[in-house]
Amino acid sequence: MRRLQIITGFKDPARRPRYIIWSGAVVLSLAALVIVALGVTSTNWFCAEGCHKVQDDTIIAFNRSSHSELQCMSCHMKANAGPIYFMLHKAEALGELYLTATNTYSLPLNPDSHVALSAKYFPESQCTQCHDLERRTVTPSPGIIIDHAVHSEADIHCTICHNRVAHREDFELTLIDPQTGEPNQPHDDFMEMTACFRCHTLTDESPSGIMAPGACDACHPDDFEFMPANHFQDGFYEPFGDSSLHAELAMEDLERRSLEETLAVGDVPEAEPVSDDAYDLGLVPVSAVGYCATCHNEEIFCTDCHGIQMPHPTNFEQDHGEDGRSRPEVCEPCHAAAPGTDFCNDCHHQGADPTRPWLPQHMDPVRVTGAQACFNCHAPTYCAECHVRGSVSQ
Repeated sequence: MRRLQIITGFKDPARRPRYIIWSGAVVLSLAALVIVALGVTSTNWFCAEGCHKVQDDTIIAFNRSSHSELQCMSCHMKANAGPIYFMLHKAEALGELYLTATNTYSLPLNPDSHVALSAKYFPESQCTQCHDLERRTVTPSPGIIIDHAVHSEADIHCTICHNRVAHREDFELTLIDPQTGEPNQPHDDFMEMTACFRCHTLTDESPSGIMAPGACDACHPDDFEFMPANHFQDGFYEPFGDSSLHAELAMEDLERRSLEETLAVGDVPEAEPVSDDAYDLGLVPVSAVGYCATCHNEEIFCTDCHGIQMPHPTNFEQDHGEDGRSRPEVCEPCHAAAPGTDFCNDCHHQGADPTRPWLPQHMDPVRVTGAQACFNCHAPTYCAECHVRGSVSQ
């Protein structure tokens, strides 16, 4: 009935001007409301206090960055976007507001930096709309040589490396994930050297399958100090214990590279599955790249120094007996050097007194465990070499 009255109102010459005026006023009011809403929701204030209010670590990181004077939309809205794309982007962003309002968001925000990795969500044009590399003087960090054009030609867009330039996490994160109760975790920084070695490599293959030169002079000048500062610390090359900084670093490296369990040398983690174009290059996580491997071919370097595969492969505990018997000298620098221990006895002669020599007391553990335990390492005739020949009384 109301619709018919409106229609008849427009048909009635007497009422038509009034209907036109009021209809125009309603349309203009709605248009003004939409324009104001679009403007407000495009401000940094709304992003920080609305959609991402409960993700303050991200906001703090932005405010500490070199891009803090820019609007969020300057980077997160497609360069030269038309009105249709703009409206679709706004509709998609409502999902973030819903997660915030219902407390169903999770931290860290964008945990794998998939926005930075994606040429769809963050193409090179997002950066070059302000940073014209053909005219701009590039000022890399001291000791770094970078050819941006070569990377661009290889479809390595800017944020493949510069993922944290606008969200600088150089402070302690304090938020708690409401879903897991776990503390918020910092994102991988793709400007670290380990991140470079997702593509660069010292060997014939890279974890991501993208081949780029791994030689030092490809990225560093001749006068650059290639050896990290930690290598100059006292005790770095000590073979064992708390003073062995290189062993500590190596083990930390292995733990960091673990996806579900410690990876053995030579194991290469699979790249992230490419379900859509969010991971265009299929790059492995930075945590899967070895810190030591950025300068050393681990399979060669560590083995040449230790005389045995280091770190030991996953089946080493079961198969080490042959090396232990034939080349005990390769075990001693790390294991026998441990103060106050007798490494082999700790496993193989359990029940013995580690403060006393083994031979005078070996019969006591044998009586408990039986001689069969000896044959895990020794041939059946081993005992006879002493006992049967009479050099030791029965």
